[in-house]
Amino acid sequence: MNEHSGTPHFLRGALAILLGMIVLFWPGLTVEIVAIIFAVFILANGLLLISLSLARTTEGSSGTLLLLSGILVFIGGIIGVLNPMYMAVTLTLLIAVLAILSGLSDLWAAATAIGPGTHRILHGLSGLLLVILGGVFIIFPMLGAVILVAVYIGIFAIAIGILSIAQGFMTPVSA
Repeated sequence: MNEHSGTPHFLRGALAILLGMIVLFWPGLTVEIVAIIFAVFILANGLLLISLSLARTTEGSSGTLLLLSGILVFIGGIIGVLNPMYMAVTLTLLIAVLAILSGLSDLWAAATAIGPGTHRILHGLSGLLLVILGGVFIIFPMLGAVILVAVYIGIFAIAIGILSIAQGFMTPVSA
């Protein structure tokens, strides 16, 4: 009996496309779910920091600071679990700051590059786009969270699904 060995690729592709469409059609719900997962991670991290601070055998400020850090991180995790959109906005603002810093770095590279082959225009354009993106995310953080999820997860999943299905068609039939 001949069985097409591309079947796993077809299944993977179909599931990826389904995931991508769910994310694109319900990005707000997806943002909330991702924020909750991240908040649970933050909670676990806070508990780990607290347990590490309590396990310290030496007395001193490092154990105390570790305990205080753990408590603050744990409280942040609780806030994130209770209000996932707060966590989503916080993550978006962090991404916005990173985008602005990366953009400023690219703009600096464009301004200070000397000689042929330095790609000043490309550095300048990418820097400008990153600064604009970061600014939009700071002004509209919830919109930024939804855009991040829809674009990066949704479209990426659909693209991976299409490529996987194509790979399934290209896989030879096994005997």
